[in-house]
Amino acid sequence: MYDTILVPVDGSDQADQAVEHAVGIAAKFGSTVHALHVVDDRGSGRAAEAVSELSRNSPERQEMQERRAEAGSDLTDAAVERARAEDVAAEAAVVEGDPAEVITDYATDEGMDLIVMGARGRSAVGKFLLGDVAGKVARHATTPVLLVRPDE
Repeated sequence: MYDTILVPVDGSDQADQAVEHAVGIAAKFGSTVHALHVVDDRGSGRAAEAVSELSRNSPERQEMQERRAEAGSDLTDAAVERARAEDVAAEAAVVEGDPAEVITDYATDEGMDLIVMGARGRSAVGKFLLGDVAGKVARHATTPVLLVRPDE
C-alpha cells in the first residue's frame, strides 16, 4: 500500500515527530522512507525579494546556500539513520526551492505513496496556525498527506 513514504525535515520538533510516524508506518508496510530537506530560496517580503534577485549569484549568497544545504544534509542523514535503526530502507535528498512546491513536485516525480509531515514548522506563527508549507502541501499534493500534530 505504501511502498515509498516522503518525510520532509526542517529541524523542528514536529518534523522529528513526523519522522517517527513515517518510520513506524514504513516498518509495518516494508516501505522505503525518503527524507527531504528543502533549502528555502524565497525572500520574505518585497525588499528581501529585490535584494535576493540582485544578489542571487553573489559569492556570499552562494556560500550561505551551501551552508544551508550542508545543514539540510545533516538533517536528512539523521532521519535516514533513524529509519535504518529500525531496519527501514531510507534515502535522503536536499533540494533548493519553494518548500511546498518542492515537496509536492518531489512526491509526484518520485512516485511517493504517502507524505508524512509536521502540521507546523519552525515559525512562531505556526504555533497558532496550520503551517504555511503544510497547508499548501495538503491542498495541492496529489499524493495522500498525513499531518502529524505536535505533542502538547
